[in-house]
This record gives sequence, structure tokens and C-alpha cells, in this order.
Amino acid sequence: MRSSSLLARPTVARLLTTMSATTLPGDVKVTEHFLSVPLDHSKPDGGSLSLFVRELVAASKAADDLPCLLYLQGGPGFPSKRPAFPASGWDKSALATHRVLLLDQRGTGRSTPVTAKQLLALPGGPQAQAGYLEHFRADSIVRDCEVVREALCGGKKLSLLGQSFGGFCILTYLSLFPDAIERALFTFGLAPVGRTADEVYAATYKRMEERNRRFYQRYPQDVELVRSLVAGLHAAPAPLPRGGTLTARRFLQLGLLLGS
Repeated sequence: MRSSSLLARPTVARLLTTMSATTLPGDVKVTEHFLSVPLDHSKPDGGSLSLFVRELVAASKAADDLPCLLYLQGGPGFPSKRPAFPASGWDKSALATHRVLLLDQRGTGRSTPVTAKQLLALPGGPQAQAGYLEHFRADSIVRDCEVVREALCGGKKLSLLGQSFGGFCILTYLSLFPDAIERALFTFGLAPVGRTADEVYAATYKRMEERNRRFYQRYPQDVELVRSLVAGLHAAPAPLPRGGTLTARRFLQLGLLLGS
């Protein structure tokens, strides 16, 4: 059985700032919110983080008591999507019936970021760095969402939309606070049922092999080009303009853009 401290809801955080609302093309009203949340939700009197939430609502329905839909971005480590105006895709459909909340998960975007420089400055070395990063997992993100629900939605139930890692956050949410959720929508990010992680990744590798085969079949001239680039990077990794190093392994991660 899970402990009561694990299931305890976080203390409602202080709403730091709500920026003036802006009405943009396509009948969309945008309001930006900054909230203060504990670094460690089990120690609300300890350090704190700033949390950024962008709220979208149809301007013609801004005064209506609409339910809220909270979007959880994939990653981990990426900020929420930046909407286009006029709204399109799922944004447009959601705004017909809901207020849409776009959360920059802790450590990303306009929320308090996590940077290499910041981690290196922590006293205590790698162990302290790992301890700090423990506060940026899905369980902490879900408790942040509970703070957002109380502060911006008046404690009403949320509809959730999770993309990739955002779907795993929803699974954590369903485990910790199921009574807070009206409905949960997943676009990937579902844990395997009856299969191990090794089996899932083995199947993914086969799909990536097929994606690569199709790419090189369409662009055969790139076969020797990629081989040449990889050989060159193995021999001499290249510095990147914004910091870091382009290694052969990092270059090959471009294959992620082929999809899985």
C-alpha cells in the first residue's frame, strides 16, 4: 500500500504573476501565468521553482465557465508546444469546448530551467546533481499539475492530453490522483502491457531499420555522404556554434526525424 505522504496533495502554490490577456487572430485570448511551486513537494518550506502556464480560450467564450484541458508535452525535457494563430489542429477542436492550458514542465521553457552550468555549480558533485534532478521526474510534474488545477481551474477536474512522455505523466497522474481527472487522452506514451521494455525497444529497432532502408532507397546518393560524415566525426568530433560537440553518435541521432 502506498504511504499517505506519497498520495498527499501538494500545498497550493502562490500565483506569482498573471500577464495581461492578449486577443490574437482567430478569436483566441491568451493569458500567461507564473506560479511558485516547491522544488520538493514533500518539503513545501524549502526551495521553490517558477512554473509557466499559457492559457488559451476562445475570446467569444472567455467569460464562460469552461472546463480545462491540460496539455502535457513529450520529452522529457521539452517545453510545451507554442500555438499558431488562428488555431488549427487539436487546438481548434479543444478551444470549441475548453480552456487549454499549455504547461512548460519544471526545468523547461519559461519555467525555471535546468542547465549544465547550474548543475556543475551545486556543491556535492554528481551525487548532489542526481539528487537535484530527482525533483524533475513525472511524480513532481504531476504535483505541479495539481497546483495548476487548484490555482487556475478552481479545483475542477481536468481533461488531460499527453504526447509521448506526457502520456507517461498521465499514467502517474492516474495512479496518484485519479479523482482529479475528467478524461485522459493519449498520443503514444502508454506503458507496455505483458511485454518488457527490452521487447518494446527490440521491435522499435526493427521499425527504425525499415525507416532507414526506405530513406536510402529514396536518396541513394546519401549513403556514401553519411558514411563519409560519420568517419570524419569519428576521427575528429566537431565543436558546435552554441556549445557542445558533434560526435558521430550525435549526428546519427538525426535518424529520429525519420520517425518510428
